[in-house]
Amino acid sequence: MQFQTITFTRKKDAIAATGGLTQTTKMPCKSWSIPVAACQTGWYMAQIKGSICSKCYADRGNYAKYHATIEPAQHARLAALDEPDLWIAGMTTLIGVDPYFRWLDSGDIQSLLHLEMIAEVCRRTPRTRHWLPTREYGIVKAFIAKHGRDAVPPNLAIRLSAMYIDKPVVVPLSLRGIRGITTSNVHSKNTSPHGERCPAPKQGGKCGPCRMCWDSRIEATTYEQH
Repeated sequence: MQFQTITFTRKKDAIAATGGLTQTTKMPCKSWSIPVAACQTGWYMAQIKGSICSKCYADRGNYAKYHATIEPAQHARLAALDEPDLWIAGMTTLIGVDPYFRWLDSGDIQSLLHLEMIAEVCRRTPRTRHWLPTREYGIVKAFIAKHGRDAVPPNLAIRLSAMYIDKPVVVPLSLRGIRGITTSNVHSKNTSPHGERCPAPKQGGKCGPCRMCWDSRIEATTYEQH
């Protein structure tokens, strides 16, 4: 899909076009989030007892504590998606040459168009490594079906997220062996990890120097249930 090239010269215009970025305490970079209520697969999974989404971190902790300020900002970001060219330009401006960026610390991909928009931002920020976790396997499949097996930008790691604890992601056949498509799993405390173990529990809950999630060469990461 072709998008217009628009340039913002003022940061405040880029913020207005995107709803602005977020900064979580755990991660070493900025992010962008929308309401968990806007999740599609995630919202369905949240109704299933025992699923990872039923205990969604983005519906607890500081997200809940600062609900009155966080949620309006998330809805503003969601609304900003209605203007794809402006949103792409704004995100490109705000990310700039930051070395790392994490998509969707809350919420998930909304549509094929949304994923196309994210991919375009990645192409326009080649000096940044991007990490996109998602449970929208169908949207990722549609993206590859439409644009080809080389469609994922080389600086983007799309991690298909597990649905249940201790049940690793089974990558759909149509997505296997595609550069940039990886997985992330969750394991309970007394079970073996299903991939490269996240070191955050031993680092005060923070990424610290680890950048595994952004590295598409690592096919599977795993996080301890918390």
